Amino acid sequence: MATASGVESSAFPKVFFDAETTAPAFPVADRGGGGAQASSKPPNCGVPRFGRALLALGLLGAGLYAVLDDRLSVTTDHAVISAYTVKLRSPIAGTVSGLHARPGAAVAAGARLAAVEDDRADRQRLDDLRGRHERVRAELEAGLAARGELGRLRAELEARGARHLDAAITWYAAQIGEAERLFAAARARETRARRDLERKARLAAGGFVALADLDRTRADQEVAAREAEAQERRIAALRAQAAGLRQGIFLDAGHSGAAYAAQRLDEVALRLVETGRSIAALEAEAEALAVQLRAEEQRSDRLRRADLPAPASGTLWRVLAQGGERLAPGDPVAEVVDCSAAFLLAALPQDQTARVRLGGAARIRLSGETGERRGTVQAILGEAPAGQDGNLAALPSRPAGAVALVRVALEPAAVDGGGGACAVGRTARLLLPEAGGGLFRRALAAAP
Repeated sequence: MATASGVESSAFPKVFFDAETTAPAFPVADRGGGGAQASSKPPNCGVPRFGRALLALGLLGAGLYAVLDDRLSVTTDHAVISAYTVKLRSPIAGTVSGLHARPGAAVAAGARLAAVEDDRADRQRLDDLRGRHERVRAELEAGLAARGELGRLRAELEARGARHLDAAITWYAAQIGEAERLFAAARARETRARRDLERKARLAAGGFVALADLDRTRADQEVAAREAEAQERRIAALRAQAAGLRQGIFLDAGHSGAAYAAQRLDEVALRLVETGRSIAALEAEAEALAVQLRAEEQRSDRLRRADLPAPASGTLWRVLAQGGERLAPGDPVAEVVDCSAAFLLAALPQDQTARVRLGGAARIRLSGETGERRGTVQAILGEAPAGQDGNLAALPSRPAGAVALVRVALEPAAVDGGGGACAVGRTARLLLPEAGGGLFRRALAAAP
């Protein structure tokens, strides 16, 4: 019976028989003339001859079972060890460099495989941001310098105001002292004039002083009293002015209410407030521009150069770009396959898929090997889902006609390609379990 591949099964053992084993175990009569019986007796007889016959029958039965099991199972040579690949793609447009790994090399996830550089990347936005940031920083430095100058001017004006205040306080103290002395002199004259007036008033009553002299004395006393009163008021005014000085207020004529230094200090304070607001705005703008600049530098660096790390641990399956090649964003550079997650894909004629038992044990023989590996029938797929899957590392060859794909999960030992090599890509012969149960169940089912 033909296999699914259309060729006789040759990978599984066949039974051949020796001429001596199959020779007749009984005498052969000589049929030629005289009737004399010529017997050819073999050298061994009895039990040994019978044992050889049983051995021959056993070997014949085993061979027939192997051949019939091969013929009555679903067998195909269109099978291959496969796995899903992970593509490494270029995130930017540029030229590939540093791609030294070769297919078959083991790679670790995150290991740098290559780099892409783009010397055509547009850096105009980055240059504009740098220019704006430099201008704002220059304005900020100028504002800080102006604030420093205003601070120094304020300190100088405060020192001048303090010196002027000390001088004014000293002057007013002197004026108050002089006014107090004048007040005391006026008070003394007023007291003397009052006594003279009292004395002359008594004399005038006795007719000893003329009335005109009495009137003159009375006038002198009035003038002295008024002078004393004026000096007293002057002293109060000077003391009020001195008290106002300590608060920075000038109450005398010829002043606008404040000293020159105090007036300038008010102007400097206003300018300091305005400068402080400008500095705060410039600092906020500079900080925002610095954040934008860092982000743009990172973006520009990503657009200008990108390291390409291995997307997963496994084996470098294919290199899809060469050093110096110009790539567009998204172009593939390499493929990595995880050999430990390998499985077997086999192509079967669609009319034989009904004979395959899902979940059954499958036997696998890789090309170039004599031993068998084991697996489990995992799924029967249409051809399109797997055939159109570009992430498969390998696809089986297909027989003529409509086909279906069978996926077989491999035991861990079956994944090893020998010597630690990856088995992905190796073709195999696959013997699948039948849904009916095999040769003996068929025989039992066919028995009357």
